[in-house]
Amino acid sequence: MTNIERRTNYLYLEYSESYTHQNYLAISKQVAAICQAENYKKVLVNASKMVGKVKPLERFEIGVKGALIFRNRVKIAVIYRKEEIDWFAETVSVNRGLNAKIFSELHEAMKWLEVE
Repeated sequence: MTNIERRTNYLYLEYSESYTHQNYLAISKQVAAICQAENYKKVLVNASKMVGKVKPLERFEIGVKGALIFRNRVKIAVIYRKEEIDWFAETVSVNRGLNAKIFSELHEAMKWLEVE
């Protein structure tokens, strides 16, 4: 399931399906369009309940495509399962100009994103 909520000062995305590159691209483009149309500058992605594991090559693709889709327009915090975090997608995206960070705890992500 994918759920997008407009919250005060940020867009919240909850993703609990299996990762596929097609879904990732479609949802990313949808979120980017909402951000542009409605002037959101911050996005909180909760992928902690996403089914399955994301392979290293897929993490690379997430970083590259995320940077291309969002560019320098938004600040993105991603919540993911602690045991799965290796910061590869984060590093790839940040190296390409995306302002993004991965967290395992909601409160840490919200603090970094500067939202309540």
